[in-house]
Amino acid sequence: MRLFLPQKAAALPRGIPQPSLQKTSGPPTRLAELGAVAALVWLLSSPVMVHAEERLLLAADNQVIEINREGKVTDSISKQGHSGIYEAWRLSDGGIAYAHKGGLAVFDRAKKLVLSHAARAGSKGTEANSCAVLEGGARFALMDSGVGQIRVVDRMGQVVSETQLPELAEDSLHSRYRTIRAVPGEAAFWVAQYGKRAVLKVAVGSGQILETRQLDPLLKPSPAGHTVFGVTPLKGGVLWVATSTGKQLLRLGAKGEVERSWKAEELGLSCRYLLGTQQLENGHLLVACGDYHLKTPEEGRDLLAEIDTEGHVVWRVTREQLIDQIEGVVEAKTGLEEMRITNVHAYDTERMGDVLKPTR
Repeated sequence: MRLFLPQKAAALPRGIPQPSLQKTSGPPTRLAELGAVAALVWLLSSPVMVHAEERLLLAADNQVIEINREGKVTDSISKQGHSGIYEAWRLSDGGIAYAHKGGLAVFDRAKKLVLSHAARAGSKGTEANSCAVLEGGARFALMDSGVGQIRVVDRMGQVVSETQLPELAEDSLHSRYRTIRAVPGEAAFWVAQYGKRAVLKVAVGSGQILETRQLDPLLKPSPAGHTVFGVTPLKGGVLWVATSTGKQLLRLGAKGEVERSWKAEELGLSCRYLLGTQQLENGHLLVACGDYHLKTPEEGRDLLAEIDTEGHVVWRVTREQLIDQIEGVVEAKTGLEEMRITNVHAYDTERMGDVLKPTR
């Protein structure tokens, strides 16, 4: 378990009395000394965490799983008949929204399906693979990659806007588009072009391309080649981008320059991919590493990692922690059970009003 030593009194967990700074009138008694030592031992041996009630929601192909920092499953939603769940979000009312291959699904806190919006069939098939929660959950944007379109729907399922993206006729259904994210403060989306290794900024509605960031000149060589999967926008036009098969993370400045860049091997991660990302309040980056198409269990050991600003893994979740708690997908060729974690959404259960903040 990762321990956080409090930097100030406010960081101490509930129930721990604050030390008094007032001087006493006489020397401490033996009983007081023993009590102070016992309290210190208890404090240092307790899991003192900055986010005592933090949870992490994981999109895992055919189910959604909530875990805590110790890797214990605390909640889940499964057996909904959905596959290809690439993203899932906890909502401020306790519900869950996720994108699956067949469209968008929204559940209330009792896990009752309250909204279902279907993906549309394109010339190469049907595949939705990303969603963004807008206006605190009043609206949802669905990346419908099969038809190359972003549709915004409200809680009643009414289509609010349709944003057509460039047609990628030469690319396969699976290689067209991936992650979408709302641009902070603008009526626009960041869009990952998977096979093109590019990130686009497009205007809502008109689909006008406002900016293109081509990653090829910025990428390190990779035997598997690079495909752009995860996009996390920060303030001022800064972006985190993850290339799935290339297993590289890049932090791009407002002008597209590389501020930081690491490959999985440099981070000390044993994983098949680097997929969805999320910036935490402490400046660290959470990364999901899906263990799809394993040949050996070890190559997919790490499912989730927190990386500090210097490129050090400070916390991780492994297959061994989850494989006995959830029912994974058995890879037909190898018989290996895969967890397939593709995206992560971290939040504090005691601050549900903040779960959709873009910097969390």
